[in-house]
Amino acid sequence: MLATLKEKTMNKYSTFEAIVAHLWKARTRAVFENPDDFSTVLFAVDIRSKLSPPLPHGFSGNAVITAFATAKVSHLVQKPFSFCVEMVKEAVDRVTDDYVKSAIDWLEVSKGIPATCNGNFYISAWRKLPFGELDFGFGKPIHGGP
Repeated sequence: MLATLKEKTMNKYSTFEAIVAHLWKARTRAVFENPDDFSTVLFAVDIRSKLSPPLPHGFSGNAVITAFATAKVSHLVQKPFSFCVEMVKEAVDRVTDDYVKSAIDWLEVSKGIPATCNGNFYISAWRKLPFGELDFGFGKPIHGGP
């Protein structure tokens, strides 16, 4: 299924970008009634390769920042899948060192992360995390989640 979805992007985009675009388009179609509204998807972007200076060698903490894509509902529903995936890719590409520093300043002032409401939503990519392989001394987990 993931290969089929990625083929729709002509393999020009990452699997994550294709999944986000697919979910965003489908959820927008299901949740929004007014074609003049705007739909937003928020998602985490790994900033390790985007920081200057880079994080110190051996850094093992989280290094993500929230990115987002917004479009008019009618555009998301009517335009081809390529429109949605390009919007997601542009959002990923906007995350630069300056973006990260600006977001940190915004978080300090706002005392929190952007909220999702009015049909907008946040996606977090856990697809590659090895939850099934974790063992803290009690055996393999039965369930993993936020």
